[in-house]
Amino acid sequence: MLSGNMLKVLQLVSEKTMNLNDLRKATRLPERMLKGIVDALSEKGYVESGEGGVSITEKGKEALKKTQL
Repeated sequence: MLSGNMLKVLQLVSEKTMNLNDLRKATRLPERMLKGIVDALSEKGYVESGEGGVSITEKGKEALKKTQL
């Protein structure tokens, strides 16, 4: 199950790849908390982190669709 903050981050990166600073501004979450959320989403296979920032995976897109039903 995705928490509210996890869902918010997943929705944001589904729209475009974002770096942590942009995500922090968009979510208004403390950097430490945001890193934990991104790490948790990454461990679940919902997002990937790279040089370009954080992006959603196909698994993440499917999880997001299920929450919007």
